[in-house]
This record gives sequence, structure tokens and C-alpha cells, in this order.
Amino acid sequence: MLEINEFKSLKYSDLGKKEILKEYIFNNENIELDKNVEIKRCKFDAIIFNEVNIKFGTLESIEFVNCDLSNLSFIDTHISMVHFKNCKLFGTNFIDTTLNNVIIEDCMCNMINITGCKIHNSKIIYSNFKSSNIENSELKNLLLDRVNLSNSIFTSTALKGVDLSNSNIEDINIDLKCIKGAIINLEQTMDLIGLIGVKIKE
Repeated sequence: MLEINEFKSLKYSDLGKKEILKEYIFNNENIELDKNVEIKRCKFDAIIFNEVNIKFGTLESIEFVNCDLSNLSFIDTHISMVHFKNCKLFGTNFIDTTLNNVIIEDCMCNMINITGCKIHNSKIIYSNFKSSNIENSELKNLLLDRVNLSNSIFTSTALKGVDLSNSNIEDINIDLKCIKGAIINLEQTMDLIGLIGVKIKE
């Protein structure tokens, strides 16, 4: 959690055009971010972000609480020490983006698209990733805790060492190469048995 006692609380619309935002708190408004903005040590509370592509920007030491970031596209963005809590990220795109020390907690991330990303030292907790697409991405030291991954597609993304045992992987679309080395529970073998070309006779 950020120490926000000395942060300035104001409206984003009152800032004017800035390339760097630092130590601000924003509450209850609609925001359209500039494409190349860098945001450091800020808190966004109950913000609706208008659809925009964020390219070559930096998001560092930020809290997003009760925010709606649906359908945003983060392209080649560096996201570090960011906490998304109770947020909506329906259809949000993370493309060629680095996520390091990121926490996604109690979030609705249905149909999220993660392509060409590096996700390191991060946690996804009590969140819904149903029908998501994770492609050509690198996962290192990723903790999943009670994540709904049902109907999601994994392509060229190794899950080696990732613990899926208390997450929902029903109808997951994945190949043997991606799932090799992942940690699953006994019941989840039924969701993955088809990968080895056999069927269970009842």
C-alpha cells in the first residue's frame, strides 16, 4: 500500500496536459489518459477510464481501487508495483507490456488479452479471467490464488511452476507444451486428460 497522506487530491481535468503525474489522488471522475504519460506514486479511486491506447508509458507505484479500465490497450508499457483492487478490466489489452510486482485482486478480467508480455513477481488473487487469451508471454514467479481461468486460451506461454491447484481451469484451451510443469490437483486431471489423447470411460 502507498503512503498517501501527503498526496494532492484533485481532478484530472484540472491538471492540464502533463507528461508525468506524481503523488496525486483522483476520485470519482472519468479520465482519458494521454498516450505517453508517465504515472508514479498515484492513487485512482472509483475512476472510469475512457477507451484509449497507452503506448510507451510508465505506471509505477500506483493503486487502482474500484476503477473501470475495461477495453483499454496498454501497448509496450512498463507497469511496476501496481495494485488493481476490485477493478473491472473487461476486454483490456496488455500487448508487449512488462508487468513486474503487480497485484490483481478481486478483479473482473473476463476476455482480457495478454499478448507478448512479461509478467514477473506478481500475484493474481480471487479474480475472474474467464474466456481470456494469454499468448506468447513469459511468466516468472507468478502466484495464482482462486482465479477463474475457465474457457481461457493459452498459446506459447509456459506455465511451468505455476500453481493452478485452487483455480478453475474448466474447458481451458492449452497444449502439453504450455501446461508441462504446472501444479494441478487430482480433480483437474479430468480437465486436461484430453491433451494426451485418451478418454475416460464411465
